[in-house]
Amino acid sequence: MSAHRLPNIGTRLIGRYIRWHESLPSTNDVALRLAEVGVPEGTVIVAEEQTAGRGRRGRAWASPRGGIWLSVILRPGLPVERVPLIALSAAAATARAIREATGLPARVKWPNDVLVDGKKIVGILAEAGAGGEWVVVGIGINANIPLDALPQATGYPATSLQALGHPVDQDALITLVLRELEDGYDLLRSGGFRATLRRWREMADTLGRQVRVEMPDAAIEGVAQDVDETGALLVRLDGGSVRRVVAGDLHVREVGP
Repeated sequence: MSAHRLPNIGTRLIGRYIRWHESLPSTNDVALRLAEVGVPEGTVIVAEEQTAGRGRRGRAWASPRGGIWLSVILRPGLPVERVPLIALSAAAATARAIREATGLPARVKWPNDVLVDGKKIVGILAEAGAGGEWVVVGIGINANIPLDALPQATGYPATSLQALGHPVDQDALITLVLRELEDGYDLLRSGGFRATLRRWREMADTLGRQVRVEMPDAAIEGVAQDVDETGALLVRLDGGSVRRVVAGDLHVREVGP
């Protein structure tokens, strides 16, 4: 593939260097190795397919041809407690790009899955080095993939842009995603933490809904009230107390608009 496949991306940082691959086990794994050896910030790894793609908690992520599988290397210089906001920012950016490309009502399920009509269309996996010195953001978009090529898990079945009647020009969507990522990243690095959270809330499918969150040590149910300044979810339990959730599997009881 040509290194100049996206000649007019229009970004300053993200996508300055793009490495294209026909097939990789995982774009995140390649990006993690490159981040450790100091490749320039903004480098993007793209694969036509992944043979061992993975999501949160090491789960397998089906990554056939026709999808968009990429990872971005960032060196944010943020306080450690603010690093989780990078994943939220990336989720909002990807949802915005999908809306712009297709008109579909893409929304974000906390913390960083993107849904359309309650079905998962994007998975995001952010992995940080020690102290948050660097962060790799992996983005997987079910773009031009037939429905029968995707796993249909319970809770949040997968769908694709093609299955929803909106196949896309993949290069054009990658360009939109990288532009939106850079806009969100610039905002975050300039100290716009509240504005970053506001952008996420604008895309959120989760807030105000009855949810169940399964954590390693417990499961809770209540109303997803808000996110705090670090991106943790605040769940109001039936008794009125508020539980702060940093990580867990979230299930929304009612599909959002």
